[in-house]
Formats: sequence, structure tokens, C-alpha cells
Amino acid sequence: MRRYTLKMNRSLGKEAIAYRRVSTDKQGRYGIGLEGQKAAIDRYAQLSKLRITGSFEDVATGRGDRSLSARPGLLLALKAAEETGRPIIVSDLDRLSRHSGTINAIVKKHRITIISAGDGEIRNAVLLETKAARAEREGDLIAERTRHALAMKKAEGVLLGNRVNLPQAQRLGAQRKREIADEKVRQIASVLKTLSGEKTARELVNMLNELGIRTSQNRLWTVPALRRPLKGARALIEEELQRASRAPYADNPRFGLF
Repeated sequence: MRRYTLKMNRSLGKEAIAYRRVSTDKQGRYGIGLEGQKAAIDRYAQLSKLRITGSFEDVATGRGDRSLSARPGLLLALKAAEETGRPIIVSDLDRLSRHSGTINAIVKKHRITIISAGDGEIRNAVLLETKAARAEREGDLIAERTRHALAMKKAEGVLLGNRVNLPQAQRLGAQRKREIADEKVRQIASVLKTLSGEKTARELVNMLNELGIRTSQNRLWTVPALRRPLKGARALIEEELQRASRAPYADNPRFGLF
């Protein structure tokens, strides 16, 4: 199986690492938002003559000072950026985080250059703090609007909360378990994409545990627990590669006729 590779040598030319994030599992599953971010990043890279050497993504919230630990894609992107000296490109600063303290910590602690496809490389510390504060405020406004909408629904007599019967609750519980399992598969796939060679199951277990990625039951990984999600992660990567290989021909009117 082909593997995504990330060259870990110190950057000598104009190279960068891409990072994308969406907030919901539905967005991640159907690619809503991720493709738009990729298009913006690719367009900026092309105009700036930058070569993307690694790409990472997360399906996770960007709000709160603890959001960083729940985003394996960003942790891997930061690690790669530190080891290669390459900047991280995002479509917009809020994709990195909606918490100003987290953004400042990333830049100051990790000493990583951030490039926004909309604003370019952000060199000025004051400008960075201003944009980080704006991203945080926008996140707060989204949360406020959601709470207000729920309050309005409640005032109109709409029943909120858990109003389903037991069979429905059981079906929803099973669905949620599948969603969590799918998310673990995507997280493992994100890790696999950074590897240039085969790793043993034990090596992968150690790597996931070191990155803080836990099982669906929030436990440390073991070799038996990894077998099924690892198989799913490899199948997901293979599917992505096949889709990517078909993409150049999709616009051809004769594609699919033979």
C-alpha cells in the first residue's frame, strides 16, 4: 500500500505544512469545509511558490484552552513543523484555534511560523494577538447564538433534551459508538500518513499512547485493541488514494464510458 510521506530534513527551500480543521463529525465525514480549506491553502501555496510537504487535519472544536490535546492532527503538524523548521499554512487563523492563548502558545512555545491563506505570513506579534482575539470572540458569538436559539425554542414550547424512548435511545447510543469508532479510525489514519515506512503494531501502540490518542473507551492502546481500527485506517487511506488517482480524469467527458 502506498503511504503518505513527510520529509523530516531541515527545510532548504520554500516548503510548508498544511493544516485543516472542521468542528463536527458530519463535516469531517462528508468533507464539508475541508475541501474548501484545502483549495484556499493550495491556491496560496501555488501563488507563493510553496511546496506542501505534509498535510494534517482534525474533526474537533477549536474553542477552549484544552482543545489542543484533543487534536492529534495539529499535534503531529506542530511536531513536523518543529523538526523541519517549516511554517504551517491554514486557510484562516481560526482553523488553528479559537482560543487566543492557544495560538500565542503555539507561536511562542513551539516557535513556529503561521501562514494564513487569507492574510499571508503573520510576523507582527500585535497583529497575531489581534487576530487571535478576534477568532476567540467569533467562537464566543457562535456559542452565544446557539444558546439564544435554544432558549427561543424552549420559550416556544419545543421540548429539548432527551425525549426519546428506550429503543430509540439504544439505537442512538449504538450510533454514537460507531461515530466515536470512526473518529478513532481517522485519527489513526492521520498518524499513518506521516510514516514513510512500515511500523510494527507495538510501535504504533507506543506512538498513539505518546501522542495522547486514546481508545474509544478512553484507555491506553494495546496491540489487540488496535487491530480492528488499524485495519479500518489503512482501508481509509487506500480509499483516499484511489479517489485522488481518479480525480484528474473526472472532468473528462469520456471518463467512465469504458
